Amino acid sequence: MTIRSPDLIASLVASFVLLAACEKTPKPDIAAPPKDPVVVYFAGEDEAPLRRVLDHYADVSGVPVSIRRGSPRGIVDDLIADNIIPPADMLVTTSVVDISRAAEEGALRPLFLPAIKERTPAWLRDPDDLWFGLSYRPAVIVYGTNAADTAEIPTYADLAEAGLGGQLCLSSSKNAANRSVIATLVDSMGVRPAEIVVRGWLANLALPVFEKEDQLVAALGSGECRYGIASSASVTKGNAIGPGATLRFSIPVPAAVDITGVGVARHARDPNGAAGLVEWLFQTDVLSEFALTTWSYPAIGLAGDKQEISVRSAGLVAWHEKDAAKLAERARYP
Repeated sequence: MTIRSPDLIASLVASFVLLAACEKTPKPDIAAPPKDPVVVYFAGEDEAPLRRVLDHYADVSGVPVSIRRGSPRGIVDDLIADNIIPPADMLVTTSVVDISRAAEEGALRPLFLPAIKERTPAWLRDPDDLWFGLSYRPAVIVYGTNAADTAEIPTYADLAEAGLGGQLCLSSSKNAANRSVIATLVDSMGVRPAEIVVRGWLANLALPVFEKEDQLVAALGSGECRYGIASSASVTKGNAIGPGATLRFSIPVPAAVDITGVGVARHARDPNGAAGLVEWLFQTDVLSEFALTTWSYPAIGLAGDKQEISVRSAGLVAWHEKDAAKLAERARYP
């Protein structure tokens, strides 16, 4: 499926305006605000989009919310250990790896929210309802300005073909999009075939591996690279705010994705308040606003609940994380 980013931005904005007109955010039915705030642990770098949404919740509900931000590993370790004051009521992460680790270590409790479960695709939630994805970011194949009329490349593995020598650019294997792609290849092909694909990518490089995705997007925009792999969020953001040419991209089948996930802490002091906040976040207008500000796709689609994407499970990135890291090391993919 090919998505042109300007069309994506336009459709997002138009859809959000329509949603705002049709679905006003209801005030949560809370008899009395809790004495203490709902404490949200945030595992990520930029808390501003989440803070704006949570401030809105506090305004319309009267329920105070506080955020404790930290490095992904550190904040999840604190949640698992449950030895930090104040203890967490809710966890929000910007990676499926982090929310999955919290679930596997017994730091989250099941969310009994049937209405949300029914509307959220199965691949975007934990099988035991320990976490749900608020939004997702597929890893996409990006076409540089010198490949504007090139036919769509169907899969990540196709970028390893010998005929593409000197045309591919990549960012670091440590970036979430690339790690999710390698994990998806391991899941669908097995470790050894996936490693052959990664080695093929490296043989096709036009330039040395970039450290950051925004450097890769800039190189594609300047025509230095013909193809690349990047998070849809990086490409969409680059097209919206960058001075260069607009890049198109396609979502392969199957697709690799990363998510922003949410769960309720096992030792939450106010689990009901946290669950109520989760329910509020999954209202279509709230979710859409959050997705727009994070350059992501909302968990509940703009044009209904069907997602035009083929993903076995977002959680497979976490399942194959160690294999993906070892594979990249063996292949000397920095």
